[in-house]
Parts: sequence; structure tokens; C-alpha cells
Amino acid sequence: MNDKCMSIKDLIQEVFRHQDLWDYYSDDLFKIMDLEDSVKCKEFINRFFSVSGKAGCLVDIVEIDDLLKKHPERCQHIVYVFLLGIGIYNKNAKIKKLIDEKVKLYSQKYKCESDVNFIFIWFLCCLFHDLGYIEENSLDLDWEFSYKDIGKCEGVPIMYRYKIKKYLEYRKKECQKVDHGIYAGVSMYKTLCAVRSKQEKECDNNTKLSWEENLIYIYNIASWIVLCHNIWITGNPDKYTEYGLQDLLDKPYPIKLNKSPLFFFFCLIDSIEPIKNIKDFALLRDIDIDISEDSIKISSYITNDLNENYLNSVYGMGDWLTITHRDMNSVFINLNN
Repeated sequence: MNDKCMSIKDLIQEVFRHQDLWDYYSDDLFKIMDLEDSVKCKEFINRFFSVSGKAGCLVDIVEIDDLLKKHPERCQHIVYVFLLGIGIYNKNAKIKKLIDEKVKLYSQKYKCESDVNFIFIWFLCCLFHDLGYIEENSLDLDWEFSYKDIGKCEGVPIMYRYKIKKYLEYRKKECQKVDHGIYAGVSMYKTLCAVRSKQEKECDNNTKLSWEENLIYIYNIASWIVLCHNIWITGNPDKYTEYGLQDLLDKPYPIKLNKSPLFFFFCLIDSIEPIKNIKDFALLRDIDIDISEDSIKISSYITNDLNENYLNSVYGMGDWLTITHRDMNSVFINLNN
């Protein structure tokens, strides 16, 4: 894991081969899997939920086979965000230090006896974050956001607590969408807490899984990250003032790496992971990532129309997350926001 410049495809595959970097539950069955297509990624998601004792969450939020059928690239995206993030976390000492310090603070604050580390929170954020995507166009969805369904705002800037209902209204009226991040974040917290309570009552003393009550605070932090990860500029910025969302347009950027490192990092990785734009895992060999302490450079040499869409989406982080610069084939991402 020493090479800091390589293709995104190679980085994802390298992390996957180093199972000790990501397999929080030390499950041998992962060793016979690969991640070349959406079906195999769906199996990876199922396996992770199963070995973690959280398979019931999949049933409560989404039928994973429906997500695979309707949005196959989302199954790949979920897994590639997970692995790509772990790769960059291990190659950037500054990011790793900021995240580890914050996670240690959370664990101490809530007196967790479980091994609460970056991988534990990261797997929760990544594997849940797009499960709600299947409901994105379901304007008749029998669901309404309530602050009673999630804990206190933590892990993200406090301003987001006051933007949720306004952003939901904006997305519904202006975009004809249900925000899948908000839906997934709330559903995630409710189902994780329900599964934890059930498992705590039913599990025997020989299980290696921990279901201590204080984990609900860690679930809450991960859920807020998922809930807020799509609350940024989309569509017509001129409408934001009308809906009371003008704070999202402010500079300096509201999401700070040094203050909300997990949230910043998740938004970063979710934005640079290419499969949503590129569709073909093999083509990720033509996208290079160069990681340094203060910046990340993404260079794409794909020779089709999807190349420009991908580079523009990465460059677009400059509108809401951090400073970006663009040249012909590359985007430079500043990590000193």
C-alpha cells in the first residue's frame, strides 16, 4: 500500500486483496469473492450485513435484489466507495490522523467497550448510504421525516440539522425526488437500533459480536453522515434562498476536514468514485489517482463521452466541499479547505 499514484481500478483491487485492511469481522468467505460486476458486489454487501449480524436491516430498508435489478451500478458504487476510501485513508497520513482522533474521541465520549474504529464506522456509512436510492423517484412513498426517528445531530456541522426539512421540500418540489440520503440515514438509524436491541436480548455469550447499548451513539453518528451526504448544491442555486438553503452556498465551505473529518471524507470519496458515471469497472484502469498530504489529483484518459461527465462531477465539488482546479484531463482537489 505504498504507491500513492495508481489507477482507481488498481487501488480498489489492491485494498480488496489486503483483507486485513477492511474485514472488521474476519470472515473467511470473503477470500473467495471478487468484485468485477454488480452481482458480485451485491453478494459482498449481503455477506457483510450477514457476518455483522445486521441482515435484518437490508430487509427493513430495501430488497437488495430490487436495487440490483433497477440500479445495478449502485451495488458496485456502494462497495467501491468502501474500498476506495480505505485505500486513500491508508495513503494519506493527515486524513488518517484526523479521522482516528475523532473516532477515538467518540469511543471515549460514549464509553464504548466495543472496538469502535474507522473501519466499523466506515462500513456502516458506505454499505447503507445508497440503499435508499430505489426510492428516489417514489414521490408517493409512505414516509415522512421526523426528528424523533434519529438522535441528536453529531458528526456533521450543526447547520445541517436545520436544513433537512427544507432540503426535502426543495428536492420534492423542484426536482421531483425523494432525497435518498435522508431516507437512508433515518431508516438506517431506526433499523440498526432495533436490530441491536433484538440481538442483545437473543445472543448467547459465545458470540464474537458486540451489541452493547452505547453503540446506538455510534450508529447515530454514521446515520447523520449518510443522512446529510446529499445535502448540497444541486439543480438551480438561485432557488436555494427561496427555500432557506442559502447557507449551503456560503464560502468558506461549511464542511471542514479538521472539524468533521468523517463527513468530509465520506463526501469526498462518494464524489470521486467513478462507477456511477463510467458504468464499466474495466474502464477504471484509465482513471489515475495521485494522493499527497494536501491534495488529490484525479486524471482520466477514458476515450468516450462519459469521461467529461465524470471529470465535471469531480470538479463540481468546488461548489460545495473544497477548492478544485481543472485542466484538460485532470482535477486537483485541495484538502486544506
